[in-house]
Amino acid sequence: MTGSPSDIIFGDAAAKGLTGFDLASAYEGLKKQATEVVRGSGFGRTSLEPYLKLGYVPCDDGKDGVAETLDYVYGDFCIAQIARVLGKEEDSNLFLRRSQNWKNLFDPRTKFFRGKLATGTWVEPFQSFDPFTWGGPYVEGGPWQYRFNLPYDPEGLMQVFGGQESFVRELESMFTSPPEFHVGSYGAEIHEMSEMAAANFGQYAHSNQPVHNVLYLFTLAGRRDRTQHYAHRILKELYSPDNFPGDEDTGSMSAWYILSALGIFAACPGDSKWTLGAPFFSSITVAHADGSTLQIDAHNSDGTAFLGQVTLNGKPTNGTSVEHVELKNAHLVFKSS
Repeated sequence: MTGSPSDIIFGDAAAKGLTGFDLASAYEGLKKQATEVVRGSGFGRTSLEPYLKLGYVPCDDGKDGVAETLDYVYGDFCIAQIARVLGKEEDSNLFLRRSQNWKNLFDPRTKFFRGKLATGTWVEPFQSFDPFTWGGPYVEGGPWQYRFNLPYDPEGLMQVFGGQESFVRELESMFTSPPEFHVGSYGAEIHEMSEMAAANFGQYAHSNQPVHNVLYLFTLAGRRDRTQHYAHRILKELYSPDNFPGDEDTGSMSAWYILSALGIFAACPGDSKWTLGAPFFSSITVAHADGSTLQIDAHNSDGTAFLGQVTLNGKPTNGTSVEHVELKNAHLVFKSS
């Protein structure tokens, strides 16, 4: 919301080989808004100048520097994918280097993304850092809601958390922590705070986009069973006329439901792969616009069993992801044993 989301739309199309538009012209526009400072326009990357200078958006004067920085680095990653497809290796390498700027705001002591001033010091001292306080460096959330908001570099995130096992423990702690919030710079309770507390999934605020990739990080860390556990709980508990935890925001909530119900999720738009979860239904057919189909079946002898085995056209997958190009005229089967 604070960055340039068009980077992600075009980056995903390029990575997945989608056509029907002028990718080269799109790239020129995306590169311009990521490299040329335009003052007073109100569009694009409004904090680009300090980002280019410092490698992060500073939080001076109450600026939402963590939210903006994480949006910018994700955009940089997606622009790099387009440059690669177009054969612009120098540009691709430049934007990939910039996509690593997230490390400038990750605090290894607290293991949270934290706001910094232009001087390079943290907004608040280590001793007074409160992971439950919303606003300030964050938008419609707080440190917990932005803690894992790095869809394109899960390996890097696991590394700074101390490896896969430590990372999984911290992911679990998001759901077991109390659904507590402090209003912070907002000064009053906003609806996203109320929705998180009412949902009763700890600090996992499903009503807002910064956490929509979180469940699928379990899969990428080798624990697809935990992805299935939480995804199916959310599909059952948080999607009904009586219990819907948020507003649609251009269809994001419905998209999350549909993809999670299919058992394949775009954990990182801008990547060529779909991350595996577990289907919510026993059989689903997806009809593509070109006439091809994707058939997804779930064979489960026990309603509580984990769907561990996954085959694509009769061949075992790696259990983590499948490539986009493999899902045309394809048969994806999830089995409990």
